[in-house]
Amino acid sequence: MIMRISALSKFESTLLAYIRKTYLPVRFLKHGGSSAFTEKDLYFFARGAADLSDAFTVSRQDLPKNYLNRKEYRSAYLLYFTLTNLVKVAKCLEEACRIIKLPPSTETIEVLDLGCGPATASLACSAFFAEHFPQTVFSFTGMDQNQEILKDAKVLFSQLGDQRHRLRLVHDAIHPGSLRRHLSGKTFDIIIAANVLNEMGGVHHQSALCQSLVDHYLKPNGVLIIVNPALQKTTRAFMELRDLLKASILSPCLHQKACPMRAFNKRDWCHFYLEWRCPEIIRKVDRLLGIKHDYLKMAYLILEKTPHPLPLPSGERVGGEGDLWRVVSSPIKSKGKCEFVLCGEGILRHISRLDKDRSETNCRFDRLKRGDIIRISHSVNRIGKSDPVDVVVTFNNP
Repeated sequence: MIMRISALSKFESTLLAYIRKTYLPVRFLKHGGSSAFTEKDLYFFARGAADLSDAFTVSRQDLPKNYLNRKEYRSAYLLYFTLTNLVKVAKCLEEACRIIKLPPSTETIEVLDLGCGPATASLACSAFFAEHFPQTVFSFTGMDQNQEILKDAKVLFSQLGDQRHRLRLVHDAIHPGSLRRHLSGKTFDIIIAANVLNEMGGVHHQSALCQSLVDHYLKPNGVLIIVNPALQKTTRAFMELRDLLKASILSPCLHQKACPMRAFNKRDWCHFYLEWRCPEIIRKVDRLLGIKHDYLKMAYLILEKTPHPLPLPSGERVGGEGDLWRVVSSPIKSKGKCEFVLCGEGILRHISRLDKDRSETNCRFDRLKRGDIIRISHSVNRIGKSDPVDVVVTFNNP
């Protein structure tokens, strides 16, 4: 599991209690009554969630630059977007830990949460690392332009962050000048920019900021994690950003060449689906908004300053073999056939299998999902009855 169900349940209950106490008007609170989050509370906050959801996906240009100044948007963001973003960041941390080793546990690990909002990425890190690296000391720096959401971040981290972890909050707009002002001389083991770059101007502006992070604020063995919404327009720009950055890509790409999907056409965009157990509060808001969160869509990049060969579970290492490919499509089914698009070595390719060729040897083909890493020869484009399907890394862990 990317994040344990018990941990996600604790986040959910704590968030609901905090939202109700902090953002529900006093006139709706019954003195001496239950403090539990009610259906009436849900209807009250869901209106802001509907507005934000529409703005994020359809009418982004109509959203005020500092939209979190409005209470109804802050509370809606906490209610409807924090839990989903927690899981996305946790998935990236899982990917990073699969590929590379963290610095020794005797050191304090420094984490920068850029555009931290209510400390979502910091909370995801704190929960993830408290579970997997309980003896390691972590120090978080969260930076955001909105002072009100930083107040939420402080309270939520005090309630949900591990007691061994520290959080420092910085209030300022995010640009190279503010980074120099607040972070000069400081470097980080992990830098996370989750759902913030898409709000920061054009691709070249974003590229300059990310390159500054890599060049000046990332430790030699550190990683930069970028999470973006998986919308077509924003992700096409994200793919362009990827090609502009001078950094080594750890994931999802298995190569350092230009993005082949971006060059192939102007329609497709590289994104992935996370399987999760959707919290009940998200289900309830979904029903009101006519949306489903059965899966979480995300676009992401994990980069490092110093290139290293990429280890795989079997002890092999990515780089030069020419047989490792990332599945970058859902199943493409047609009459009597199923196929997938693969990405590797800077090219896209299709593999297919005729329904009549399904066998025990190749049955793993039926369970391939977007994000899986498979080993397959360059010469094989159609899976035959006797061809095994070797899945090296499963994107969605059971």
